[in-house]
Amino acid sequence: MKKLRGLLTVLVLLLLQVGGAFAQSSDYEIIDSFKKRHQSLLESIKSVQDLGQRDILANEIGRLEDEYEQHRKLLGEGLYPESFEASIVRLRDQLKNSTERLLLAEESRKDKVKIVEITGKVDAAGKKIVEITAQNEEYRAAIDRLSRDVQEQSARIQQLSVENAALQENIRALQLESRKDKESIAKLRELTDKLYANIRDREELIVKMMDSLFDEYSKADLTDAQKKNILAIAQKNDYVSKIVTTIDGNINYVGTALLTPQDVNVIRDQQKRLAIKWDGIKPFVSKLYPDEQSRARDISMVDGRLSDLKNGTGEATWRSIQQVFTANGVAIEPFRNAGEFSSRVLAYIDEQLKNPSREKYQVFRHKIWDSPIKDQWLPVIPLDELTEKQRADIEERVALWDRKISAAFSRWVVIGVFAAAILALVAVMIRKKKKPTLPA
Repeated sequence: MKKLRGLLTVLVLLLLQVGGAFAQSSDYEIIDSFKKRHQSLLESIKSVQDLGQRDILANEIGRLEDEYEQHRKLLGEGLYPESFEASIVRLRDQLKNSTERLLLAEESRKDKVKIVEITGKVDAAGKKIVEITAQNEEYRAAIDRLSRDVQEQSARIQQLSVENAALQENIRALQLESRKDKESIAKLRELTDKLYANIRDREELIVKMMDSLFDEYSKADLTDAQKKNILAIAQKNDYVSKIVTTIDGNINYVGTALLTPQDVNVIRDQQKRLAIKWDGIKPFVSKLYPDEQSRARDISMVDGRLSDLKNGTGEATWRSIQQVFTANGVAIEPFRNAGEFSSRVLAYIDEQLKNPSREKYQVFRHKIWDSPIKDQWLPVIPLDELTEKQRADIEERVALWDRKISAAFSRWVVIGVFAAAILALVAVMIRKKKKPTLPA
């Protein structure tokens, strides 16, 4: 019995020793794995070549920290005298140093590119390149160039505004004449296209002027006095007024024009671009005003004009869709938005279902609904404006109209075949009666 107990005791001790050995082996592997990954990361961070790699390494540091967080105490003992936390901090400090090195290298590269550009402008006579060392000299040249550009842009904007006013008068005159001959329609389209082209050109100039003034003002090395000079240029050229005038021109255009689906896409893209630019330069524009009341008034005015332009484009879109019905002689109640469009179209079809006409169905289906509404106009209408359900409801109603027309047509075919058969039978009987009797 004693021997059995002794044997059991020995076995228990052996099992504990083996378990301890496995635990020690596992702890050693964890510490060794962490050290290797830590060293590999450290070397990669020191040799990182671009900011994209830097971001990847930053994520790797976070992953390393998360994976070994549960072994914090073990690593603290295995890394002594350095702790787990200190080893992670060391990686991040090295990453910070490498980032500063990359930024300095990028800045140096940009400086070299700028120097090459300036050098390329030296005249062919071989004059010695003048090094630009004084910030004031560089700034003065930039301001002179900026002033000339803004003045030229302002003059061209004014010229386009005058041209647009004349074009709008001519368009209104033609519209009032209500002439429908091909020559008048072509002339109206020509004037409208020219007006739209001018509006786009003026908008491009406004955006360019926004960029040139704001980009120059945003330079970090400008003094307060230099920034005031740039603000003076903006005030002198009536900066905000030109923005408002440009937006008003767009509002007037969409308020009268009949658009194509392509026009809608282009105008919406321009609106988004202009709105983004405006949001970006608001801090700059705010500094143009000596008092808060004027600043709030004008900024609110531009915000309101941009909102009006967006709404006006929506109204022009639905007005242009309405014209598709009108041009094909389909009398449908006016609509100004997606909800009204859906209800008016459904009401029109429901009315036609009471007395289905194949001719009216063919016009609606092939000249209006299938094209251009369904294949050209609906893709430019957002789903949050005209929902999938509203589109499906119209499709179902058109399909019902189609079935009604097909059923009516089938009935007439049957009647026609029956009538033809009756006529054929009558003809045969008449022919038999008229047939002469042969002599016996």
